[in-house]
Amino acid sequence: MTGLAAPTPLPTLALALPGWCLRAWRLADAPSLARHANNERVWRNMSESFPHPYTEAIARHWVERGHVDFGGDNWAIAFDDQAVGGCGLHPGQGHERCNCEIGYWLGEPFWGRDVATEVVRVLTEQALVLPQITRVFAPVHAGNQASMRVLEKNGFHREGELRQSAIKAGRVIDRVLWARLRSLDAE
Repeated sequence: MTGLAAPTPLPTLALALPGWCLRAWRLADAPSLARHANNERVWRNMSESFPHPYTEAIARHWVERGHVDFGGDNWAIAFDDQAVGGCGLHPGQGHERCNCEIGYWLGEPFWGRDVATEVVRVLTEQALVLPQITRVFAPVHAGNQASMRVLEKNGFHREGELRQSAIKAGRVIDRVLWARLRSLDAE
C-alpha cells in the first residue's frame, strides 16, 4: 500500500453514439490502449508528455496509476467496452480555478465518425456543471485542423494563436487556443 487515498471512481458518461461511452480506466485496457496510442499520427497532435513509442508497459502504468498522477479526471473513450482513446478535464487552480482545460485523443480507425465531436460535447457539459467553471478551453497544435473543427462544432471560439508556445519532437511549435464561455452559452 502506497498510503495514497484511492481516487473517487469516475462516472460512466454515455455518448449519443451506439456502443460508445466515457468510462474509468481498467487494468484490462492496457493492450488496447497501447495498440491505439502507439500511432505516429495520434502522437503528432498530442503534447510532448504523450510517449512515442507507446508500449504496453507505458499503457499498464497509465491504467494502474498514471491517469491519477496526471491530475484532473481522465476517462477511457470506449467502443463496445474496448478503450480506443482517452480524454480528460483539468480544472485550474488558484486564481485560474474558473477555467477547465479539456483534452482528448482517439485511435485512428475511429477518426471521421463524429466521435471526438461527441466526446467534446460531453466533456464540456461535464465541466460547465461545476458552478465555479466559467471557461472551458483547449490548446490545439496549429496544424490540427480536424481538432479545431471539433471544437468549433461544440461552440468553442478561437481566442488566438499561441506562437512558439510548446515543444513537440524537439521543435518549438505554435498552438491555437480555443475556448467556450459559460456567459456566451446564456446569451
